[in-house]
Amino acid sequence: MIIDFHTHYFPDKIAHDAIISLEQRTGIRAFAAGTRSSLEESMSKAGIDISLNLPVATSPDQVESINRYAEKNNRRPVFCLGAVHPLSNDLPSVISQVKSMGLRGVKMHPEYQEFSPDDESLNPLWEACITHSIFVVFHAGEDLAFKAPYRSSPAKFAELHRRFPEFRMVLAHFGSWRMWDAVERELIGLDVYLDTSFTCGYVGDAKLAELIRRHGADKVLFGTDSPWREQKEDVISINSLPLSSEEKELIFRRNAERLLGLE
Repeated sequence: MIIDFHTHYFPDKIAHDAIISLEQRTGIRAFAAGTRSSLEESMSKAGIDISLNLPVATSPDQVESINRYAEKNNRRPVFCLGAVHPLSNDLPSVISQVKSMGLRGVKMHPEYQEFSPDDESLNPLWEACITHSIFVVFHAGEDLAFKAPYRSSPAKFAELHRRFPEFRMVLAHFGSWRMWDAVERELIGLDVYLDTSFTCGYVGDAKLAELIRRHGADKVLFGTDSPWREQKEDVISINSLPLSSEEKELIFRRNAERLLGLE
């Protein structure tokens, strides 16, 4: 079984416009139409059994509708995370509602949502996530839709982990995209999850395998960032890494099953 822990799709009525807008903003061509059906077609071609959709609320007033949509569509073969915005009223209540909807985690994006992961005003949010066993997938590192300086960095995530060691965080793009020297210095070996989205081709195979082994394959998740990556190519790339079959099983399946409660 292969689980892609980092994908995106949009409701059919807005998918086309959303993809066009994001292609123009980032300069990256999408490999799928941005709909659930196009994601499922991509999964079939890649041999992927389950994907996880990661919605982002760019304003507080989007949170409720995104979470209702996620609850309705949280089913195989594409599960959904919920959303929370740093400026939402009563952040602990939002997390409690996410839990009651049967969603296992939320996605947050420091650039689109304009927050710093180490902002102490967000402590009640992280405490609520711990209380309700909700994990957070963070966009981490550079983002082609924005310009430096970036709000996220390995040092900020490391500080957040030091303050809340029980808080389960998944850092996309192997800890922080195009900040991998700092990832190696600040994050490798910490009890945080790193996903492989948008990593293959940017980090050499030997180096990526070394970092995975040093961090621990039990804390690495396969992710692609579809539709911005072709899922089939990333499956091939991870399979080509000089890792054991046991390590690949952790990355492709077992770690995701544990976080999603599918064991």
